[in-house]
Amino acid sequence: MDLLSPELQQACEDYRRYVDAIFQPAMDRLEKGINRQQVSLHEVFGANLFAAHAIDYIQAIRRLDGITEARSELVRTFDGIFSVSGARFSNCKFELIDAINNALKHIRLDPKRYEELEQRYGPISFQSLVEENGGVLCILEGYRFDYPRVVLRPAYQALANWEFGSAHDVLAFARGEFGPVASYDNAVMYLDDPADAIDQMIAYCNPLCEDCGEDERECLCAEYVYKGEQGRFVSRFHSGFDFDGVMSRISGAYRRDR
Repeated sequence: MDLLSPELQQACEDYRRYVDAIFQPAMDRLEKGINRQQVSLHEVFGANLFAAHAIDYIQAIRRLDGITEARSELVRTFDGIFSVSGARFSNCKFELIDAINNALKHIRLDPKRYEELEQRYGPISFQSLVEENGGVLCILEGYRFDYPRVVLRPAYQALANWEFGSAHDVLAFARGEFGPVASYDNAVMYLDDPADAIDQMIAYCNPLCEDCGEDERECLCAEYVYKGEQGRFVSRFHSGFDFDGVMSRISGAYRRDR
């Protein structure tokens, strides 16, 4: 195990404290609001700021670890490094978070800094987020979707949904060594233990939406617009699911031909 310098040790501990004391409580409160359909605009902007600021903590760790990069470079590659889930925005969630945060701070984005992003989504300002019917929508050119569910929730899971038992765990995370962020229903599909077969079948029969993280009954993606097209429920589960094999592990009496 690497011996950490005092500065690097402190930077890792700072991130743990930030997650525990600020980021996680804010997201827990937002999640309760999402479940109750009582999400306010200022809560979403607050959670968005905390997500954007978490990137600063990660960059501080990476710099002390010898990784040289501009913040804009880290933001552009963050989704790829940490494999943030979501079918529609898998490669640009943190770019959107950063843009929305800076649009709030500066009222209008620097068109040169965000030229590529605005070519994709059109002009971005703090008014791109709109409170409506107990939720907060993100409205851009060709897009209209639930921002907390589609962007903030999976970003939070990528940044903080880990067991950071030590500074070394935080450092491994900051280096990108933790691997993809896997939802429980997807991760459980890779298990071969017969004891997990029932959990696998439950997950298969009750999948969550890859975009908003809700089950099919609660998913509202069909009311949203993604890239100019009407959204839909996108089932999130392991595509190679072996129904017959799992059923055989659940019950030895199961036969494929019955």
